[in-house]
Amino acid sequence: MRVPSFTGALLVALGLAILLALSVGVASVLTLRSVTREQGVALVQEATTLEAVQFLLVLSERRARHARTWLLSPEPHVRQELEAARQEWEVRLRQLEESFRGKRERALLARIRERQLAIQAVMDRLLAQGEHEAAREKDWRTEYEAELRPLRVDLDQELSQLVALQQESLQEAVRQQERTRLRAVTRLGLAMLGAVLAAGACGALLVRSLRQHRWAEAEVQRSEARFRATFNQAAVGLAQVGLDGRWLLLNPRFCEILGYGERELVGQRFADFTHPEDRARDEANVRRLMAGELSTFSCEKRYLRPGGSVVWVNLSVSLVRDDAGRPLYTLAAIEDITRRKALEDERVLLLAEAREALRLREEFLSVASHELRTPLTPLNLNLQVVLREARSHPELPFAHRVAQRLESGHQQVQRMARLIEDLLDASRLGTGRLALSLEDVDLSALVREVARRFEPVARRTGSTLEVEAPVPVVGRWDAHRLEQVVASLLSNALKFGAGRPVRLRVEAEGGLARLMVRDEGIGIAPEQLPHIFERFSRGVSERHYGGMGLGLFLTRNVARSLGGEVVAESLPGQGATFTVRLPQRPAEGRGERASRDEAPVPPPV
Repeated sequence: MRVPSFTGALLVALGLAILLALSVGVASVLTLRSVTREQGVALVQEATTLEAVQFLLVLSERRARHARTWLLSPEPHVRQELEAARQEWEVRLRQLEESFRGKRERALLARIRERQLAIQAVMDRLLAQGEHEAAREKDWRTEYEAELRPLRVDLDQELSQLVALQQESLQEAVRQQERTRLRAVTRLGLAMLGAVLAAGACGALLVRSLRQHRWAEAEVQRSEARFRATFNQAAVGLAQVGLDGRWLLLNPRFCEILGYGERELVGQRFADFTHPEDRARDEANVRRLMAGELSTFSCEKRYLRPGGSVVWVNLSVSLVRDDAGRPLYTLAAIEDITRRKALEDERVLLLAEAREALRLREEFLSVASHELRTPLTPLNLNLQVVLREARSHPELPFAHRVAQRLESGHQQVQRMARLIEDLLDASRLGTGRLALSLEDVDLSALVREVARRFEPVARRTGSTLEVEAPVPVVGRWDAHRLEQVVASLLSNALKFGAGRPVRLRVEAEGGLARLMVRDEGIGIAPEQLPHIFERFSRGVSERHYGGMGLGLFLTRNVARSLGGEVVAESLPGQGATFTVRLPQRPAEGRGERASRDEAPVPPPV
């Protein structure tokens, strides 16, 4: 870059300073002339306003003179002159009100108008009396002087004050004009001085600018060297791609990922090295980038290496523009993700295998539950028949002992049936096949019936059942599933609160039914409370309490399938309270079965 000599640059700077001084001088003269003209107009306006105020004072005297003349000699032409003077007074006063903007002047004009109205009222009354009492002799001048003089004196005083204010305003305008002229002349001198000083500063600034220019050129060279080092040593592949799709510049990492040398790739079209299945998507993204629909885009694509092998990369592309916004080239960055893609494929395969194993497990549980339940039905019937036979012959010596044994066996069969039913329901939940048969159900009656069936169990554990369900609470629910919920909660309360009262309460409010089951047993540890509704979760040791950990899991899922929820509150040693909340009418979209989205799928094991 060619740099002008210092002498030429200095002459240019001086010439510019002189032109600046002349420009500032001309501008200052024009400004002074404009301000002087504007202030002259303002002075004329102030003088005109003063003249109008003074003329208003003359009109006031003229009106008073016409009034006295008419009272002494009520001639028609005198009355007309009096009316004309009043109208002209009104016109002048209105003009003054429109021209004044100051608070003091407008306040004086308001008082003047009040005085004028009072004077006009007195004059109208005296003139009216003069017309009706013309036949009688009366000293009108005395009455006129007595009533109107005080008002006239006040009016003249306020007019005099208004004249004084206007004279003061006019004098202030004259002083302001003088000050403006002085300021304009001062600014003109300062501007000329500043222009002269600027001429000297221009030379110094020019020298400094030349030095900075040389320093900037050196800095650009250093910056380019740093960019080249960063570009070549980057851990990812970088490439500049022309608008025609050909590689312009590539770093070593880019060439390493593709397996070619830089000379083999520069000038080649990137589409020729792209996997055929990815070309259409690349072309669409580039078109959107050029059209301004995208500022950058990222995608995963495949390049072809020597020999036809495929390398997966994570590609990020941005468009580089010049200062005018015109596209220059695109900058592409790639990262080798071939290893990650292989791991992803392996993960997908393992996930498919795990899902198949899970499906087989659920299918096995379903089949096993059905097969286990099949022999229990005739066994339960036979036990009931033998139990009835034993109870029908109490006179036999062994009848009582046999009845006790049969009753215990019958209860164990029922418990086994419930466990199998829970296992079957858990498998149904896993496959999304938990069926719901909705009907109108009285929750209060259902709770009382389940509590009645649990009375023998409560007596054996030494607990008492207290049911508080005073009114029917009817909703559209699945009676069988709801009975499972109540039985599960009541069974847990009797198991963990043995020997203490168990309370059940049913209530409804605002279309929401609420069932609360409260025991005073061992309670639940705080760290276990968030997990008690999970599949196979147990809040206590299985050595002391039986069960498979499915009861509460099924309870929550049934409640959610009915559009409700169940929550637990407990402290160790202070018992537990389980609250089931159910809408009395299910929301739209909940039909005869729980959908796959509503029934949770158990995690892989």
